[in-house]
Amino acid sequence: MDSSPRVSVIMPAYNAAAFVRAAVDSILAQTFVDFELIILNDGSTDDTQDIIERYDDNRIRLINKSNSGVAATLNLGLTEAQGEFIWRHDADDISLPEKLARQVTFLDSHPEFVLCATQIAFMTERGKIAWNKRQPKTNWLGEADFREVRFKDFAPFSPVTHGTTLFRRSMLDVVPSYRDAFITSEDIDMWLRMMEHGKLAVLNQCLSLHRLSSSSATAVHGWKNEFYRELAKEYWRQRQENGSDQLELNGSITEPQAPTENKSNGAKPGRIYRSDLLNFPLSVHIDARDWLEVSQIVRHAIRQGWQLPEVYRTILIQLLPGVFVRSIVKLKSWLRHQSSAT
Repeated sequence: MDSSPRVSVIMPAYNAAAFVRAAVDSILAQTFVDFELIILNDGSTDDTQDIIERYDDNRIRLINKSNSGVAATLNLGLTEAQGEFIWRHDADDISLPEKLARQVTFLDSHPEFVLCATQIAFMTERGKIAWNKRQPKTNWLGEADFREVRFKDFAPFSPVTHGTTLFRRSMLDVVPSYRDAFITSEDIDMWLRMMEHGKLAVLNQCLSLHRLSSSSATAVHGWKNEFYRELAKEYWRQRQENGSDQLELNGSITEPQAPTENKSNGAKPGRIYRSDLLNFPLSVHIDARDWLEVSQIVRHAIRQGWQLPEVYRTILIQLLPGVFVRSIVKLKSWLRHQSSAT
């Protein structure tokens, strides 16, 4: 009799002591219980290992390893996985209790799909949830129960959120691993290769909470995020035209020279616009009503950009009620139209 679990959960963890307990608890609380949880401690120097070792649940397997990065760690998890399905989970995110059950049900009833993901809501580092800040956006999902993902939907960002994916382990026969030449966006490259062998879907259900963190790929890799994201799509085009891509032929990726940024370009004190704080992160913290984090973001942005009017304008606009901002936008549009008509 086959004693393998139906689902293998792969969780890479690097210095995740602050959040890993909440992440593991959310997995153990799933209504679908036939799974193994493989936690790959990627050379953490904090208390991550101690926290995991305190759990008394025979579904948990802890693998301690030297630090080797996300793609290599995930690939080790793929080789260890025994389940029919593989679920990728981040060590700082939270899954709602019905998530796994609904994804397994979907793949069981839709054999033509090889992967399904879900919509996520963002939350702050302190765990406050911004229910109105979701990915992919609700209007992209529409009214149907799910939406099939096509290449055109990766424009520019992936509608498939890595930490929500459940896919068939049989896909590893044709797409055996993440390609570790990708410093980031290794997931987009993986999904686009899978899409050549089956269909991908995003369920029209918000079942996962993803934490905005200073250690996220966006914060850590900076300009490289866009480079590798676009490269994954270019490689897809190459495979469609030629049957293979440059990475398959050359075995490596050559990064371009890093662009010059304000911070390293001698920007004058008070004239640095912190778009990485003032755009999406600030709006998430406001929506989540995490006023402590909002105040910290505002103080930091003003400290570095106190001479820039756009800093104050951005902060004010995001603090105003949405209906008021939309009314102002409509009024300005109407005034421009009236001006051009005369």
